[in-house]
Amino acid sequence: MLSAFLYILLGVFDALAAVILVLKLYMLPVREYRTKILFYAIGIALFSFLMREVIGLPKLDLPLQYLLMVIFFRFGLGIKTHLAAFSAGSGLTAYINLQLFVFLFAYFFGVAEPGAINDTSGSSIYVIQLTSIIIACFISYIMGKYNFGFSFIIQPPHDFLRAENYLSSLNKMLILGALISAVTIFITLYMLYSSNTIGLLSISLLTFGVSYFFSEKGDYEDARSAITVHRNGNKKS
Repeated sequence: MLSAFLYILLGVFDALAAVILVLKLYMLPVREYRTKILFYAIGIALFSFLMREVIGLPKLDLPLQYLLMVIFFRFGLGIKTHLAAFSAGSGLTAYINLQLFVFLFAYFFGVAEPGAINDTSGSSIYVIQLTSIIIACFISYIMGKYNFGFSFIIQPPHDFLRAENYLSSLNKMLILGALISAVTIFITLYMLYSSNTIGLLSISLLTFGVSYFFSEKGDYEDARSAITVHRNGNKKS
């Protein structure tokens, strides 16, 4: 009973840390949606407990969490689907990288055993989770305080009545990034349950690197579009 309570409680904070990290990474509002985010985190924690401990399908937990985060961003926050998929994928791979680095440090200092990465309870797992949550929250705080992050995703709710050009260079790039992140999240299942930590970290870092590059391009394209609109406006006046 106690282990179930700890699992769900840590799961709530884990989900909060992940979603806040995603939102801060793309300079999206958190405070305005704090109630929705809290309910989402509680729902994800209960869902994860159900999948792993009750139904016994832990391999589906992470991919379905990614899907649920995309759905939450789309319908809960009002972010367009391709942007929700891209930002959620980028943020989740960033959070996975953070957890893997914490695990490797814990393993190096003898706090965690090699097989602990597959466990759902135990002191080493709690230490890794708590440390990851604290670091993620600290990173989110720093990004929010000093306005770090990417700004090409406009503040939600988005205008869903305006037609979206999905064939634009930026949108094609973001859709590709979302697909790469989704594939990576599925690949992590195989590597996670084969305890291939280094392989998992390598592919996760590579995916986040691609997402980071696409995000930089997104900011560049957004700035270039703004300059073009400004110049056209000056010409008309």
